[in-house]
Amino acid sequence: MRQTLPKSIILRGYQSFTKVISSGTALHGTLLTAFLLTNADDRKVLIGFSVPKKQVPLAAHRNRIKRLMREVVRRDFSGVITAAEGKDLGARIVLMFRRDRSHDILRLTLHDLEPVWTDLRQRILKAL
Repeated sequence: MRQTLPKSIILRGYQSFTKVISSGTALHGTLLTAFLLTNADDRKVLIGFSVPKKQVPLAAHRNRIKRLMREVVRRDFSGVITAAEGKDLGARIVLMFRRDRSHDILRLTLHDLEPVWTDLRQRILKAL
């Protein structure tokens, strides 16, 4: 069994990210912000991950945070897909990291991101 997100649900491309961030609705959490753009024409649910360079300057730290974000989402993203399919909608989601000064980036773990993602996931399900 593969323990990663399928490549078919990963949002890619600068223009795709820009479109979701500029015209989607923002759902703010403590460490993460989710931008949601629903689409009735295309029934695919795609998710992208973003860590701004201004917030996390070192590439190794940005990549580690993206790995943590992907792992948290992988665990329970199927609920979002089934909810969107049930409503016959497509969705584009961009999950963006927001640095909280109280959390040290080097000590960030899955346990820090899990409650934030579960809260955002519930809000995404309500917004669909």
